[in-house]
Amino acid sequence: MASEKSDKLSRNKKMVRRTATLDEAAGLLRQIAGNRHADESVKGVLHRLQRKLTGWSAGRIRDVWYRDERVRIRAEEVEQLRALVQPAHDAGTDNELTELRNRIARLERLLEAASSPYHR
Repeated sequence: MASEKSDKLSRNKKMVRRTATLDEAAGLLRQIAGNRHADESVKGVLHRLQRKLTGWSAGRIRDVWYRDERVRIRAEEVEQLRALVQPAHDAGTDNELTELRNRIARLERLLEAASSPYHR
């Protein structure tokens, strides 16, 4: 009786973990795909993803995209997806940092101009 409960709990934990991994992979796929163009179908997005993802079949991409519960995601696949998302994220961070530095420099120049002896 106790072993049946522990088996059931173990299966539930595995299912939750598998679902979380599948959700993460589907989310990463959506980030890689980016925004859909106005005239682009989901099928077009999936074709675009297939060109970016080497070693992935069209059916596998579709199953992960739609979060098919029968799919098991391998760790290497999640790592591949994370690696594709990371450079785009880093580029956005670099742009934000550059914009912030430019804004600080402009504000410093304005402060210096406002505090010059001429304005007193």
